Amino acid sequence: MKNAIAGWNTTLFAQATTINVNCGADQQSLAGKLTNPGGSFIGWNGVGSNGGTSTTCGPQMQPIGLALLGASGTAIEAGFRQYANQSGQKLRPETSMNWGLGAEFAPTFLKGLDIQATWYQVKINGALRGFPNPNTNSINDPGLGFAYIVPTDIAKAGVDVAGCSNNNTPTTCPEFESMVTKLLADPRNPVNPQIATSVLWINDGATLNAGYIKLDGLDFTASYDVDLGNLGAWNVGINGTYYLHQLGANFVGNPDDPAAALAQDIFHTTLAAVGGIAQNGVESIPRMRYRARLGWSNGALSVTGFMDYQSHFFHTQNAPPNANFQCLAAGGTVGGGTFPCLINGYTNIVPSYYTFDLSLGYDTGEQPVNNYLKHIGIQLVVQNIMDKHPPFIYRIGTGAGNPTAFDISKSDQGRTFGLILTKTW
Repeated sequence: MKNAIAGWNTTLFAQATTINVNCGADQQSLAGKLTNPGGSFIGWNGVGSNGGTSTTCGPQMQPIGLALLGASGTAIEAGFRQYANQSGQKLRPETSMNWGLGAEFAPTFLKGLDIQATWYQVKINGALRGFPNPNTNSINDPGLGFAYIVPTDIAKAGVDVAGCSNNNTPTTCPEFESMVTKLLADPRNPVNPQIATSVLWINDGATLNAGYIKLDGLDFTASYDVDLGNLGAWNVGINGTYYLHQLGANFVGNPDDPAAALAQDIFHTTLAAVGGIAQNGVESIPRMRYRARLGWSNGALSVTGFMDYQSHFFHTQNAPPNANFQCLAAGGTVGGGTFPCLINGYTNIVPSYYTFDLSLGYDTGEQPVNNYLKHIGIQLVVQNIMDKHPPFIYRIGTGAGNPTAFDISKSDQGRTFGLILTKTW
């Protein structure tokens, strides 16, 4: 079925706004737009000097850019979408087409067994997304060029061609300088406004209707229940999902960025090399997840154990600077070169992840003489009984979370205990 939202109001789509300054994007950054804008336009010819992301940039950190994460209103008010991504001046509702096909097997010759599987496909058109938080990988992705604005983008739109044709001199492009000034004047901006004349590029990471997402996979569930008399009632089951594909195009309809319209499958994709080690045909999120259980009950007592599973994937953070082929000397530990390091064979793989839970229960049922004591349930729940912590990830970026040494998509709470008391009348 096709879905749409009537009476869409863009002011209802609100997000927190974050403004960062990015120092030292490399020379091939912005999918080549900064250094090679094409045509008769002049690209930036400076020397890149890496400096990371913060609210200040030293003069040695070049090229300097501003990055916006948040609601589209901030980007529109700053004029980002007057010359680039003009379709994003007004958000529209996403539309989707969903398909599903299911099957069930519950044989009469083996009562208690039930197996179900459902194939599904969901396609979202005009997906509401943002492409913020530039890092070494994202700014070199040709499919993300539309999310970056440089002076020559304004010239390509036929506006102030004389003043905006040189990415080395953004101050001669008043339209570009106006965007920078307005963003720096935002009351939520932590960046020093004095960098305005040094800014060479802008990352419009605010929300817009960009491209499409098409996901298909298999949901599955299986269970078997059996009563063994004096040995109690037993149950075993599993439910989960296996993703087949997640195709998506970042942006459709931008003639200056045809790569953005190419569909990519995040379950079979090519990520940026880490220190000279290729990462081709890999999953960038877990392909399979499931939760399995084994339970027993006998009268007032019950015990159930659970196992949760997530398959491996490859994260998209930058590699450590002294791993693989990035050292100053062979077998070294100091980064900044092209020789094999002491730490070699490093990739961004995050291993599969298992955790176990346990539930112990007691229910008084009808046994007590006192009515107030009947049907009282006491349940002790222990989550992550092995006290397992998330796997290691080298994460120094601040986008969508703080720098950590573990996978922030998983809880780092460790083992927890819960006590549940219920009364049924």
